[in-house]
Formats: sequence, C-alpha cells, structure tokens
Amino acid sequence: MGLPIQKAPKFKCQLSDGKEVEFRPFLVKEQKYLLIAKESISGTEVLSAIKALITGVTEGKVDADKLPIFDLEYLFLQIRSKSIGESVTIDVYCKELECSGTGSTTVDLNEVGIVYPEDKVDATVELSETLGVTLRYPTTKQLAESEDIEDRGDKLIALLSYGIETVFDNETVYTVDEIENSELIEFVESLNLDQVEKLQKFFDSAPSLQEEVEYKCDSCGTLNTTTLKGLQSFF
Repeated sequence: MGLPIQKAPKFKCQLSDGKEVEFRPFLVKEQKYLLIAKESISGTEVLSAIKALITGVTEGKVDADKLPIFDLEYLFLQIRSKSIGESVTIDVYCKELECSGTGSTTVDLNEVGIVYPEDKVDATVELSETLGVTLRYPTTKQLAESEDIEDRGDKLIALLSYGIETVFDNETVYTVDEIENSELIEFVESLNLDQVEKLQKFFDSAPSLQEEVEYKCDSCGTLNTTTLKGLQSFF
C-alpha cells in the first residue's frame, strides 16, 4: 500500500489576452527553480528556471516560450504569491544623491499588475502609401534568442522581425507563416530609419510588470517613492 500523496490546490490567472490559465503552487521538487531565479546573475538562467517552473505547475498546459515577457512575469508572480506568501519585503536604495543608504518596503504581490502605457500605439503601422505591417510583441523565446546576438544592429533587426505579424500592400496580406525567415530579414533590412522608428514606438510601448511604492531611508530618513519594474524587482 503506497503512501498517501496530498493534492495541491488549483488557482486561476488571467493573462493580457484574456486567456485564463490554471496552476498549482510549486512544490519542494520545484523550489530549486525559484532559488536559481533568485540567485542567478545570468538572465538566460533566470528565464530557463522560470519557464521550467511554469511548465511544472501548469502540468505542461502553458508553453512559457510562447508568452510575451510581461505575461510570463505576471504569471510567475502569481505562482510565487500562492506558493510562498502574498507579500515580499524589498530593500531599495535611497534616491538622495549624497546618501548611500537603503530603505525597505513590503509589497502585496496581489496588487502588482501589468501596466499599459497611457498612450496606446496602434499595432498597424503604415510604412508608406502602399505598404504596411501589423505588429505583435515578441515571445519570451524570441527575446531569449535575441540575447545571444552580440552585434547590436543584428539584434535590432532580429527583434523587429520577431515583432512583425503581417506585411501588406494594396493587394495582398502576407502572414509570417507564409514568409521565409530570410525574406523577412531582408524586408526589415530594407526599411529606412523613419520606418524603423515607427516600428520601435510600438515595442517601446510594451506593457510591463510594475508597482509604485514608498519607503523611508534608514540612513537619512528621507521618504522616497519609486517604481519597481520587471520581475527581478519583486524577489
């Protein structure tokens, strides 16, 4: 007769596209991924650990590689909240120029959300009178792949190509599934600087995980306000 194995509770989380995903808290066997994410200075290692943890707690039903980075960060934060506590105390450096002190603040993880820019940028971009594109935010996998590209110009070209969903002219709409990667890269390389700037505005407007907090410096006593942004700010 085998030992009784307890069942973990299930929780639900809604992503930016409205899709609802189900997850359980992470268990002892998965805690190693949290330790890796918390202690590693390598962005690639942190991302790999988070993806492995998400795969485990969603029983493989969520492909973390296909999520935009802000959805992956938000989902991970919800998993962390239900696994080891809904609040976290964070040390933050004082903003006073002549002070090297820090202050601490306690953040309710349930209050942290995906923040969207006030000025929304249209995903459809007219490049000329006869040519345009529709854009999407690159996936976590694509962003990870871009980190391996050392040349800054090549990295920009790759990121722009990852973000294109369709290319259209007056007669035809071409989806990325119909376009060879080499052809898509060639298309991006043919853009002029004004056109690239139009595309860049969309990506610069990407939502992000953030929360505004107040804290008092333990050294000089100044009351500071700062915005925590990105997943590693909430470890």
